[in-house]
Amino acid sequence: MSRKHTSTLMIMAALSLGALAPQAWAQLSPKRGPISIGSDDFAASEPERLQTYTGRVEILQDNTRLRADNVKMFHGTKPGGTGWGEVDRIEANGNLYFVNGTQVIKGDKAVYTSADDTMVVTGDVIVTQGENVMTGNRLVYNVAAGRTTMDATPGTQSKGRVRAVLYPDSKPAQ
Repeated sequence: MSRKHTSTLMIMAALSLGALAPQAWAQLSPKRGPISIGSDDFAASEPERLQTYTGRVEILQDNTRLRADNVKMFHGTKPGGTGWGEVDRIEANGNLYFVNGTQVIKGDKAVYTSADDTMVVTGDVIVTQGENVMTGNRLVYNVAAGRTTMDATPGTQSKGRVRAVLYPDSKPAQ
């Protein structure tokens, strides 16, 4: 391996580790533990402050897991105007699978925006928690507020519907 190639790999690894600000992920996992990212390929663009992970991407922190075909992380600028700042937006596409504790969310695409601490999942969205299941086309999850909404097909005249199968907590017979 050439010295230039080795230097490039080290720079990319440093960008990957240095650019991931734990504060940006704290909203996805309440505990500020280490972040583990695995993928088949990785690319970074300094001018765009963009990290791209492709191929069987899996991101883990505490009991939170995000899996997708590809994940893009867009960073802001560090205070002072130079370098990579915290993550502004995360886009996950293809075979999306998000687990946060006992809740599982599946869909086609998810976009997390740190400015409003909101994750929007689109496509054939399925949310499960225990035996409870809800389906629709768009889920909006405000992480900090703990509020979730589900649409059938937002902004269209489609006759799609949100569907749910809920199992009330069983109470012991008296």
